[in-house]
Amino acid sequence: IGIRDSKRLTDSTIVKMAAKIKKSFSYSVVQIFRKRYNELYQGFQNLNTLLGWGHATAIEEVVAKTQCTDILIDQFANESVVISALKRKSLTVNLSQRHRGEEDIVVAGASILARAAFVQGLDKLSEDYKISLPKGASAQVIQAGKKFVSAHGKEALNSV
Repeated sequence: IGIRDSKRLTDSTIVKMAAKIKKSFSYSVVQIFRKRYNELYQGFQNLNTLLGWGHATAIEEVVAKTQCTDILIDQFANESVVISALKRKSLTVNLSQRHRGEEDIVVAGASILARAAFVQGLDKLSEDYKISLPKGASAQVIQAGKKFVSAHGKEALNSV
């Protein structure tokens, strides 16, 4: 189905590929929306630890579905971050972590699923709040933030 590094794909292609992946393979996507993210971050106090928890949770769900314990992930932090999160879940797997993990088709597929969830979540927020919420960090994002606050108030920022 053309799976490759998600950074080389358009958003529409990613969403289409994600649908195909979901139809054919076991998967888990741990999607943390803004309000819950803020709550979790207060508990973890470290983004990498929060990401490690998210990875460990997805791994736990896939292992439960497939009984496969050979795991390969893209290394995003010190190797101990995900290892510690797996230990807290009492989950024993054969974990391999490597930089540029998307070179492996399975990791690339997981990246596509994650990116599709992000894109679709952002589209849903844009639709719910009737305002275009662009990705990234740019003058366009700042302008959208100002427009959002003007329309919905500063308190609503925790929801997007």
